[in-house]
Amino acid sequence: MASLPFLNSLRARLIVVSTLVQCAILVILLLNTSRVWSEMANHATEVRVQELSRLLNAAFAAPLSTGNLAQAADLLEGIRTAEGIDYILLLDNKKQIIAARGWDIAQPLPPVDKLSQEKSLPTLIHAVTLIEFAGEPYGELRFGISTEIMHGGVNQLLMQNTITMVVGILLSALMMSMFGIWLSRHIHRLIKAAENAAQGNYNTVGPTPLGQDEISRLTRRFNEMTSLIKERVDSLTMNEEKFHTIANYTYNTELWISPEEGRLVWINDSVTRLSGYSVNECMLLGDFPLSLTMPEERTRVTETLKQALEHRGVIQDFEFRAVRRDGQPFWASVSWQPIYDSNENYLGLRASIRDNSELKEDRLSLRKAVIELRQIQSLGQSYLARAESERARLTALLSAMRFGVLFVDNENRVVFHNPAFCDLWGLGQGNQLPGKPIGQILQIAENRPALGDIIANYLEELTLSDDKVDFGELSMNDGRVITQHGFRVLDSQGTANGRMWIYEDVTQQRELSEHMIKLAERDALTGLYNRHRFQQELDRMVSEADRKQSAMALVFFDLDEFKHVNDTFGHGVGDDLLKSIAKTIGAQVRRHEVFSRLGGDEFAILVPDCNEFEVSKLAERIVSSISQIPFTVENHVLRPSSSVGVALFPNHASNSLELVAHADSAMYQAKSAGKSTWRMYRQDADPSRSTITRLSWKDRITEALEHDGLELHFQGIYYPETRKLAHLEALVRMKNMQKPGEIIMPGMFIPHAEKTGKIIDIDRWVIRSIIELLGKKANIPSIAINVSGRSFDEPEMPEYISQQLKHHKVDPARLLVELTETAAVSDIRDAERFIDALRATGCTVCLDDFGTGFASFAYLKQLKADVLKIDGFFIKDLISDHDSQVFVRGMVSMAHEMGKTTIAEFVENEEIFNMLLELGIDQVQGYYLDKPMKDHPGLNII
Repeated sequence: MASLPFLNSLRARLIVVSTLVQCAILVILLLNTSRVWSEMANHATEVRVQELSRLLNAAFAAPLSTGNLAQAADLLEGIRTAEGIDYILLLDNKKQIIAARGWDIAQPLPPVDKLSQEKSLPTLIHAVTLIEFAGEPYGELRFGISTEIMHGGVNQLLMQNTITMVVGILLSALMMSMFGIWLSRHIHRLIKAAENAAQGNYNTVGPTPLGQDEISRLTRRFNEMTSLIKERVDSLTMNEEKFHTIANYTYNTELWISPEEGRLVWINDSVTRLSGYSVNECMLLGDFPLSLTMPEERTRVTETLKQALEHRGVIQDFEFRAVRRDGQPFWASVSWQPIYDSNENYLGLRASIRDNSELKEDRLSLRKAVIELRQIQSLGQSYLARAESERARLTALLSAMRFGVLFVDNENRVVFHNPAFCDLWGLGQGNQLPGKPIGQILQIAENRPALGDIIANYLEELTLSDDKVDFGELSMNDGRVITQHGFRVLDSQGTANGRMWIYEDVTQQRELSEHMIKLAERDALTGLYNRHRFQQELDRMVSEADRKQSAMALVFFDLDEFKHVNDTFGHGVGDDLLKSIAKTIGAQVRRHEVFSRLGGDEFAILVPDCNEFEVSKLAERIVSSISQIPFTVENHVLRPSSSVGVALFPNHASNSLELVAHADSAMYQAKSAGKSTWRMYRQDADPSRSTITRLSWKDRITEALEHDGLELHFQGIYYPETRKLAHLEALVRMKNMQKPGEIIMPGMFIPHAEKTGKIIDIDRWVIRSIIELLGKKANIPSIAINVSGRSFDEPEMPEYISQQLKHHKVDPARLLVELTETAAVSDIRDAERFIDALRATGCTVCLDDFGTGFASFAYLKQLKADVLKIDGFFIKDLISDHDSQVFVRGMVSMAHEMGKTTIAEFVENEEIFNMLLELGIDQVQGYYLDKPMKDHPGLNII
């Protein structure tokens, strides 16, 4: 721009830029117009050539096909003149010229032009067309077409467009020039006013415009700025006069204090360096320099200043403690004296303040240094004592732990170990282990893993790099099982400082776990195989017998009138009788035979590779042996008897299910024959009295459901610490329609209800009745109900419970649903689905008869029950049976670790109650506290 002075003005730049932009647009438009018209001309010429070719072929085809060459020659002249053809030649099939117009035949024929959209249109186009008639060629025509008219039209159009664009550019430049002149005039006025203001002339830019355009707004803002600057200059002039008044009294931070109320009149800029406050801030404070003083110093400084103002006194080096704006304290020294004007009028005090901290700090620092040295010495001794105390406590803690603890540094050298580590590895307590490599120590250990070289594990890079390493379990050569875990130790900066190894003796836990797994397939009362193991053995024996084409037998038996024993003498006596029978019959069962207790008083024996005669003898021995068992209770001699049913595979059944059903049927045939006998399964006797009895029970249950034949009794569950009622359990009973006033216990009709499928209807009746009761009595605590295993197969049951709760507006948390462990574990998938659905409704889920097989602990992750009711088998002999105490304590501990509530049933005396309280059971239930009753006091709690 320096080489083009005329472009220094805004107006010139606007005009040049606008003209350049429009010229660029003109060039683009002209080029595009030329391209478009060239393409159109090429296309139009191509179309014309094609049309002439068809016309000429039609005109010359007839004369040439008849051989009338004279007529064809005469047509040449007319066609050339009419169609604007520059020249035309007629050739025969041999390329010999027959006739020509407008072309010197002595000249060679030009090449034929091929039109293209990408090439410019030539002034003369050379074309050729074949003469054909009825598909036969007779020659060809060569002709030339002139395009001068087309070129002239395109050039004329381009010229007109160019003239139009040039005129538009000139008009635009003229308008931009006029706008630039107007804009420049206003800008020059503002520039002139700014130059005057720089010289001290603060006049406005003419009259203030009223428009809203940018120039008007800029002018108004400029006038306002000019007025404000003028006011500031006048104020500065006044302050300058004040400064000259006390200029001769300036010293350090100088200030002028008026005699009226001691207000600050003026202060110099040194105050910022001294206090951090600006001059304006000091003026606004009003009470400066009092605002600098410490609160405890303010009264003294105020009184001294007041007296100086009143008595016009002179003070030198008056010290006080002050604080800067950033909160930093310092020592200030002030000197003042009165000042007067030229007329000796008293104007106040001229004060001079300086920072006197350096001298003060030197003295104070020396004193503090002495005090701090003494404190540091005392603190160091205190820290040393505390560290020694903490080290002693930590060492005592680690020494008392049953876990083995070992610390090693980054080179795997021992730093610390506790006594438990030496005990686990068989290292004498007298060995000096710190400082020795871990590999050397483990090699001299007397108790080492039976297999494997674990020393390499401590030297692996993984061990040194990971925050935690778990090497699982080690089986030591003394029979113990220990676990080992490694943890990386970090210092305060996060740098690795070695590792810590922790060893735990888990031998007892593993033995208990193995024992519990063993009990999973054993009946807890008799020690015989349970139903789960029985079913496995049955399937195996049936499969093996089918494969070997041999026979096997299933012997079913139960005790006659066993329920009478339980009801009369109690469950404890009944359990003792079952154990005696298991022991007696177990002594007669051979090693390859499987003796199982299926539940209650039902037993089964699987006999492989046998015949009917051998099984008959076994059945006779069972009946005889049970009848000869001496059993005395409370001076009463009991003579137990049993009914035995026998079924053989494949004689009586084709699969295991049929075998079980037929053995059960044979047992009922034996009962129908008078009990205390045995029967071999007979198909003709299958529809026996037992079947009729079951059908009769189905009718009786149906009648009870339809005619209010069921009723509910309640038994309380209590907190052992306070004996306060926790909740109630609802127990269903059946009214004896044949004997009014007599109640049928559930043991009589529930098994038949389960076999006939009526148990689902009973479950729904109980659920509906209890929820209706909870809805009517909001003061009743939670009530627990029992749901049978058959309900697991009912997907609608959880939804039915949810609907009943919503209908009666009952909080779901007040309903506890109890499921038996054996039913849940035997159908784990349906039980899991059922429990999840119940929990979704908000109900509390309780697992009843817990611990009967101990396998339930393995399923607790799937069966998310909230409450575990420990089976009464473990409770009733708790006082005298040490194993039961161990099992109950283990179940309570594991249940609490899993966040679950425990309930103990069959609490029949105070001794059992007190022991359960000691074991930490959460809730208790049993005859010692109360018995099931229809009108339980818990139903009337207010």
